[in-house]
Amino acid sequence: MRVLKSGLGLPLALLLLTTEALAHHALGGSIPIGFGEGLLSGLAHPVIEVDHLAFVLAVGVLTAVSQGGLSLPVWFVGGTIAGCLLNAGSLQLQPAGWMVPLSALLIGGYLASGRSDNGHWHKWIFVTAGALHGLAYSQSIIGSENNSLQGYLLGFAIIQTIVAWTAMLAAYWFWRGDRLYANARVFGGVLAGVGLTALYQAAVASVLPIV
Repeated sequence: MRVLKSGLGLPLALLLLTTEALAHHALGGSIPIGFGEGLLSGLAHPVIEVDHLAFVLAVGVLTAVSQGGLSLPVWFVGGTIAGCLLNAGSLQLQPAGWMVPLSALLIGGYLASGRSDNGHWHKWIFVTAGALHGLAYSQSIIGSENNSLQGYLLGFAIIQTIVAWTAMLAAYWFWRGDRLYANARVFGGVLAGVGLTALYQAAVASVLPIV
């Protein structure tokens, strides 16, 4: 009960639920057709990918710790859109599976360290991390029509912004005063565990086909 009252129930549940991603998007691996399917895919993607979801939550928590405003998470969302557009439009890279969990591990480690600053540099970290996440997101939309891409971008921009803002406001609400920084360190440790577990899973997935 103490865990639930302190607001740590969700991040701890994330660690326990960290397994292979359920799907690349809500359509079970098929490319979305039309604006509606693209929107649905975009809304669902950051939620069904545990490492993506954990990182977006961390964006909100880090914003709260650094006393940032509502605009700070938008930098991350903007980075994801830029990365997705770049890859879907011209680059068409196959991003390494370790990029997203590594970003979760690094941000989680930073939160767990207990460091605090004014957050001016966070927007550049968020843009860079967002671009990496966008490269990963784009794999479920490459090859689709423009209407699908527009719906997808709108959907995952909306859901990521809502999740990050909710995490920020929840951190302010549940973790008032000194508890904000203490619990943010615990959350950072959980996020680092999520990233580390996902990195391990990516490593196993890359080795098993060879074996």
